Amino acid sequence: MGGAPGAPANGELAGRVVLVTGSSRGIGAEVAVKAAAAGARVAVHYRRGAAEASRVVARCREAGAEAEAIAADVAVGDEAEGLVGRVVERFGRLDGLVNNAGLTQVGPFLDISPEAWDAAIATDLTAAFRTCRAAIPVMLEEGGGVIVNVASRLAQVGIAETAAYSAAKAGLVGLTRAMAKEFGPRGIRVNAVAPGMTVTDMTTDLAESDEGRRRLRDMPLGRFGRADEVAEAVLFLLSDRSSLFLGQTLNPNAGGYMP
Repeated sequence: MGGAPGAPANGELAGRVVLVTGSSRGIGAEVAVKAAAAGARVAVHYRRGAAEASRVVARCREAGAEAEAIAADVAVGDEAEGLVGRVVERFGRLDGLVNNAGLTQVGPFLDISPEAWDAAIATDLTAAFRTCRAAIPVMLEEGGGVIVNVASRLAQVGIAETAAYSAAKAGLVGLTRAMAKEFGPRGIRVNAVAPGMTVTDMTTDLAESDEGRRRLRDMPLGRFGRADEVAEAVLFLLSDRSSLFLGQTLNPNAGGYMP
């Protein structure tokens, strides 16, 4: 199936449909726009913030691609799976899934309520299980596809007072490896990215705080990453340039973790 009129005919994602969860702002927004510029038709997902999602859709269309914003609360399992179904209904196929939607949790471990724990796990881990559960049968029917899960450096190193978030993102890395083993032989590549501290509208206050300055000391590059830089790593994994990558976690983290 061809790309949208005006989309780059020879773009590396030309003719493909990509769903990016949590793409109304931050890293997800930059992934959506870069995928559009590479020729993909893009489903921009949001939970709240229809205006922000509309702006991302406009940016995708300015890049020459077909794009549409679709709302869902991926922390609710039926909505997560329904989101995938709506994308397939709208675009006719699904070639790439980027599980980017996330919920940050910060606070002392003993102060985490069971409800807060469940919310973090639901958004940062279970949502990816549910979207993948819906997307993989579609990809298998099409003969293959690509899934990229956006994890975090905190999954690898841990930071005090981020227990729920760190645990969920570590689980996402494990899920990535297990799915890559199971579905790689069937044409579906599953990988992850684990960004370090990335400056977005959601993290500006943290970056400028005492905690942000402490974290900066862990970055040999001497600065935090930008959302567009992390998006480049995701785009690489979505593309055929990463054809040998399965079950891998790329680390655009300014040197904050060196496996």
